[in-house]
Amino acid sequence: MKMNAWVVMVLFAMAVLAGTGCAAAANAPLKVAVAGNTTIEDGVYYTINGAMPTVKSTRYTAPIVLNRTLNIKYMIIKNGTVKYGIINHALTGNITNRTYPKLIFNQTPIIELENGTYYQIGNGNMTLYNGTIALTGNTILKYFKNSTNTTMMGIIKNTPAKLVNKVRISKVKVKKWYKKWYKRGGKWRYTWKYRWTYKQVKQAYQELQATA
Repeated sequence: MKMNAWVVMVLFAMAVLAGTGCAAAANAPLKVAVAGNTTIEDGVYYTINGAMPTVKSTRYTAPIVLNRTLNIKYMIIKNGTVKYGIINHALTGNITNRTYPKLIFNQTPIIELENGTYYQIGNGNMTLYNGTIALTGNTILKYFKNSTNTTMMGIIKNTPAKLVNKVRISKVKVKKWYKKWYKRGGKWRYTWKYRWTYKQVKQAYQELQATA
């Protein structure tokens, strides 16, 4: 059976459109479900105020200068995998000409120090910085003033974590109304009174819990 030229052109156009749709789908940003039905693209979200990192938190776009004591909670989305963690940074000592590390996020947190700075991971050897340092797993990094003065300038601790659901039970002060009876004119009457009492309230929440 022969097809006319118009039918052939229509079939060809449909094939081209289908191929274009497949290519667009293949190149679309990967999205993953986080905290319910919300979907987000690959990236890093973090907070510095102790709050849980969510899709509404600050999205990482540039290195973070650790120029003060900070508690950073982060969420890394990469290739469909969600990683959580907590980074604590504390400045130590009263030091002049201090240098500050930079925190970089990739698939794992990375620390960049000034050239000439010394650092120590855990109780390991003092090492002269010569390249970025990945904070894999539970890591404690101490960094020291450059030159021969090895006075500690700060401590960085990375703690991998997981998201856990918890319930908090708290007491709330409330008014409890009741009928107050009294006799008037030979008849019993009542009025509404209240007294303060407490009731328990359950609140569901999420928090980051350190992993082993």
